[in-house]
Formats: sequence, C-alpha cells, structure tokens
Amino acid sequence: MKKFLYVIVAASLTGSLSSCLNDDEHYVDFKNVGAIAEIPSSAFYGLEDTRSYLKVAAAADTFDVKVSSPNIPSQDVQISVAIDEAALTAFNAQNDTDYKILPASLYQLTTPTVTVKAGTRLAPVSFQLNTTSLSFTDNYAIPFVIKTATNNVTVSSNYGTKILAIKLRNNYEGTYQATGRFTHPNPASSRDINKSKTLASIDETTSQTEYADLGGSGYLMWLKINADNTVTLTPRNGAPTTVQTGVNTYDPATRTFTLNYRYAGAGGDRVITEKLQRVD
Repeated sequence: MKKFLYVIVAASLTGSLSSCLNDDEHYVDFKNVGAIAEIPSSAFYGLEDTRSYLKVAAAADTFDVKVSSPNIPSQDVQISVAIDEAALTAFNAQNDTDYKILPASLYQLTTPTVTVKAGTRLAPVSFQLNTTSLSFTDNYAIPFVIKTATNNVTVSSNYGTKILAIKLRNNYEGTYQATGRFTHPNPASSRDINKSKTLASIDETTSQTEYADLGGSGYLMWLKINADNTVTLTPRNGAPTTVQTGVNTYDPATRTFTLNYRYAGAGGDRVITEKLQRVD
C-alpha cells in the first residue's frame, strides 16, 4: 500500500511541475534558441516602465540589458540599443494608450552600445533627460529597443523593448511615516494612526495620499503646500467633506506635514491629528 501511495504522490508532483513549466510565460527552451538579449524589466514586469523626475536640466538614469542563457556567457557580448518610434506606435495600439515620444532635444542615449562582460549577464544602458520644459500633465515616453547583439546572441522578440513613460515629480513625492490619532465621539473606538504612506505628485506644490487611515475605502486627499508653508487639505475620491480644526503646516527642515482635520459622522465628528514625516 505504501509503495502505491508513493507512486501516486510522485506522479502528482511530476504533473504539477510540468504544469508550472508550461504555464510560465517567461520559460525559455535555451537548448533550441541559445542565448537571448533582453531587457529584464520587460520580461518580468511588462514593457511599460513609468519613472518620475524633478524639473532639472540633466537627469541621468539607467536600465539594464541582459544575456539570458543556460550558462553564464564565457565571452563579451555587445548589445546596441536605439530609440524606435514605431515601437511606441505599436505599444499604443496594443494597449489603448496615447503616449507621445519625448522630443529628441530633451533626451540623450548616452551609451547606445554596451558590453555584457564575460562571466556576467547584465550591463547598464545610460540616458539623460532635460525635464525643465515639461508639465505635470504631459504624456511622454521614450521607446528603447535592442537592435543587435554579438557572438550569436539572439535579440528577444518579446522582451527587447522598454517603453519608458516620463512623469514629473515635485519635491514632496516619496514615502512618509504617518503617526497620529483618529478619534470617534466614543473614546473607546479611537485608534492610533501608525503606517507608511506614499505621496504622489499632482503638481509642483500638491501631492496625493491616503485620507487618514481610510485608504481601504479608496479615500484620498490632496495636500497643497502654500507659499507660507501652510497646507491646504482637499478630500478626493469620495473622501468625506473635511473641516480644518487647527493649523496644517509643512516643515521643510524636517520634511514633515502636521495635519488637523475632522469630518461629520453618525454620533458626532471624527477628528484626526496626523504627522507625516519623510523617510526615504
């Protein structure tokens, strides 16, 4: 009986492993195709990569190209990358997006050819952006495409493209630790706020984040930093109408928001006191 059970379990595991391999959309039979040049983020996270930048004359950045093969390459491989507007047109058509290619005067492909050294798999492709003339509502992208690879390395037909979406960010975008108190009319139902929050840019002085600790309901708020470093809080995405109960401020020295606000509910107002301190 035990032998019979062992056979069943072994067969089940073999079938599961075979199913996993067949279901893996990134599985490659290297025995048949040999080494492949690809962009790793495209293979694992899709072709689209959104990155945000401050308004600066020269923002330097990189992404990797990779040689995928059964064994680590034993010789150098040169990989060339170019900007290909046709790739962006095809991506827009397939994904119902409307990216426009960033004007050529605003970017430079610093290393159009890179070398993946023998004994390694990755090499960084460098580029530079001038974002001083961009606005927060622009919808630009740069379509990077691997064009060639040396030493019998094949360019990936699926993962040789990166659509880099270019977004502006303000000086306040980042990760913050939120601490404070959410008080109901019944003190027993009051609770501490202690969680990580992300601020995303809306414009040069306004950022969006979770409303109090109610992000699970989809509630958001916009925090606008005024010229005197006071903060205007605006509820968004269905968040309740809010009344300021104290001074809302931003301290640039400690990169901390101090927020005091409330909203009406059954039995009385919900009162929130909250500090958001930058941690990244």
